[in-house]
Amino acid sequence: MLVPASPEWGELDYAAVMASRQHIKHLFGPGDTWPPDDLSMEEDIADLAWHWREFSTRRSFAYHLLDPTGLSCLGCLYLYPTASAAHDAEAYLWTHISLPREQAAQMEDEVIAWIEGAWPFTAIAWPGRFIAFSAWSAAGLPNYYASTRAQQPQPDVGD
Repeated sequence: MLVPASPEWGELDYAAVMASRQHIKHLFGPGDTWPPDDLSMEEDIADLAWHWREFSTRRSFAYHLLDPTGLSCLGCLYLYPTASAAHDAEAYLWTHISLPREQAAQMEDEVIAWIEGAWPFTAIAWPGRFIAFSAWSAAGLPNYYASTRAQQPQPDVGD
């Protein structure tokens, strides 16, 4: 089940990200540091608030992949604007480290088919999946999320 990413799903998202962090490290490129090993729940929720604002303004779209009960986050999908003249969107997708390889592959195939069938994009870039990061980088193309993340307001995490 796909649901828009938002702080409402913070606990489920945080648990999935932290469990899968080594598996999803460098999702947005080999030099990207997300998710950091010391990511706090507050930082994750602030990030989800940013994703929700982006979704609400239709600038970018992030989704949680939930299990059928809605009690577990099985991954995330991100659809971003792109700087590539040859593409009309960038997409990134990860699945929970605990999923058996076959189940993760089936889920990923279903999500990719949904994007291709339900979204109006004609050319989606999948850096790191269908386009090598080296080719993406050589073209001088930044990742939207990684390049805007530094501009996000940081949460107050106390003293």
